[in-house]
This record gives sequence, structure tokens and C-alpha cells, in this order.
Amino acid sequence: MNDSAKFTAERRSPEIQKRIAEKVESGDVGNADALVEQALRFYFDYEGSEMDEENTRDSKAAIDEALEQAERGEGRSAEQVFADLRARHGISR
Repeated sequence: MNDSAKFTAERRSPEIQKRIAEKVESGDVGNADALVEQALRFYFDYEGSEMDEENTRDSKAAIDEALEQAERGEGRSAEQVFADLRARHGISR
């Protein structure tokens, strides 16, 4: 592996180092390498996905619409949504 392909701690920006440290300290990940591997796996999965520009635009539009509805007070609480899902699928609490 050549030097340009290495992503060592010395090559990370201070902000990235800080955010990695926060994730490790919170227990979200075991160590910095695990977080970098998880991020790269996510990136490669995303990069290889079949989501095209139109799907991306449609998804963004749906998210924007949902946020606008929430700002107008038209949304439902997570508790309401989960209660409806439990009722629909016959799941008791």
C-alpha cells in the first residue's frame, strides 16, 4: 500500500480526530479503526447502490415535505407511530 492510500491518525484533520475520539469514548465503537472501517463500508455500500439521481431527489423531497409537516405540527409522535404499529401487527407491549 502506498503512502497516499494510508489513512493514519497523523493524516486525519483535528476535527475528524476529535469526532472519532468522541465516538470511541461514548462506546459507539470499539476503536478508531473500527469506526473508519464502518464508515468505509457504509461509503462503499452507498457508492455501489442503485439509487439514481431521480430516487435521490424524490427521497429528499419526501424528507423536506415531512419536515415541513412537522414544523406545522402535523406530525405524530414516535409513541403514536409505535402504538399503531404494535396494534396493526398484534404486538403487545
